[in-house]
Amino acid sequence: MSDSIIIVGASHAGIACAEQLRANGFSGQIQLIDRLSGVPFERPPLSKGFLQADGSEDKKFLLRRSDWFTSNEITLIDGREVTAIDPRTKQLKLDDGQCCRYDKLVLATGAFPRQLDDANNLQNVFVLRHAKNAYELRTAMKGRKNAVVIGGGYIGLEVAASLTKAGMHVDVIEMAERLLARVASPDISAFFANLHENNGVGIHTGAIHQEILQKDGVFLGIRLNDDRVINAELLLVGIGVLPDLGVAANAGLATGDGIIVDGMMQSSVADIYAIGDVALLDGAVCRIESVDNAQNTAARAAAAICDSSQPPKAAPWFWSEQFDARLQSAGIVPQEAAAVQYVVRPGKREGGLSVWSYDVHGKLAAIEAVRDPAAYMLGKKCLDLGLSPPLSDICNADFDLKGFVASGAA
Repeated sequence: MSDSIIIVGASHAGIACAEQLRANGFSGQIQLIDRLSGVPFERPPLSKGFLQADGSEDKKFLLRRSDWFTSNEITLIDGREVTAIDPRTKQLKLDDGQCCRYDKLVLATGAFPRQLDDANNLQNVFVLRHAKNAYELRTAMKGRKNAVVIGGGYIGLEVAASLTKAGMHVDVIEMAERLLARVASPDISAFFANLHENNGVGIHTGAIHQEILQKDGVFLGIRLNDDRVINAELLLVGIGVLPDLGVAANAGLATGDGIIVDGMMQSSVADIYAIGDVALLDGAVCRIESVDNAQNTAARAAAAICDSSQPPKAAPWFWSEQFDARLQSAGIVPQEAAAVQYVVRPGKREGGLSVWSYDVHGKLAAIEAVRDPAAYMLGKKCLDLGLSPPLSDICNADFDLKGFVASGAA
């Protein structure tokens, strides 16, 4: 077993990998190197509970406390950036000139939020990826009345809900014809559009910002492509992320929309692994950006390094909270196509529903449930077992879904 492992990136994937290495019996040196200063925070609450908190209990949002690193004999090197990797000598170079040698290297470098070139250097314009971004946004919210969110994905909508709860009026600008167009079924998109509109959020789909309005470097609003002007004091840009490929590509690792890896998270270069948001499974159509994926890929890399059994394969899952609605999703929702079918199943709770997505071959591809945890659990079980409830039955609330899953699992 290797004597020294370096993990670059100390967010969900990096922390989980270090934890799994110890759980698998690795007793050598583990170093976590992160460009951000301080102990890392959990990422999901940053757009929700963290923004709505008063700051007095921010420690509860820490991913791990400082004593966790000590008790697990893990060295955290924070506030330092890796500038180069030399796979031949197995060395990293840091931005302070320090060199670190590794036996195995795990890249958990994550991704950078996309920026708007015409708003990048203006005051009161924000992205949300790390705790520092959330601190800045939470501070700027105080005393503000109007905000614009560009991007109708999960981050944009969660922030819109948080700002609205804080008493602000929010307008969401989405260039696609519906919210969550890349990641959700049309019925779930419609549900969340209605939810936000019912809570006073302005939803503008099929809209593109034509001009960022500003004076003396301070954001004042936007002009849309139909010449409508939306005045606001704050702008959140939530238009997706780009994988952090810099040092990996320069070191000769195969990359695409991520660092290309096999099923054990091994990159194209020996003894270098990639996990989390930056990893792209060879042959996959896209990267998966979620805490579940961070933990799963971390476990796979740790098992490969320790020559332990790989964890069982399971459908990827995700969740989101907006206002009083909790979405639970498993699988990958297929993009709209002639043969793709989305079937709505009524929930047993008031206001609950689930959407079952079937791919072009008629196979269950994803389950999305709002206010219906039972349907989510059964749907995820179906995906994990490779079961596809009949299309003609799934829309019937009286269909014995639990019995169907039990018979398939037997």
